[in-house]
Amino acid sequence: MDRVDFTMGEKKYVCISVKSTCGNRPFDVTSAKYILRNGDQEENKGDCIIEKKSDSETILSALIQPMIKGGSYTLEYTYEIPPEILKYEVKVKVS
Repeated sequence: MDRVDFTMGEKKYVCISVKSTCGNRPFDVTSAKYILRNGDQEENKGDCIIEKKSDSETILSALIQPMIKGGSYTLEYTYEIPPEILKYEVKVKVS
């Protein structure tokens, strides 16, 4: 699990790289969403930007702006590579 630091008031993209686990086998991410949570409280959600870098790598980007100073968040990505649905989490710390 990755971690990203924010300063209160910042709004920026948090990106993850999705790579083929089968060597250089091509794949397509057909949809991707994110949810930003502070504990059990959902603060924001939306669609990710999907940018195909190559046949075996895609970048998913979520534009977020955490609103609680000193907050610890979880940014959860949910993306689909048919027939699979996958999840990935990033910890977000706000100072």
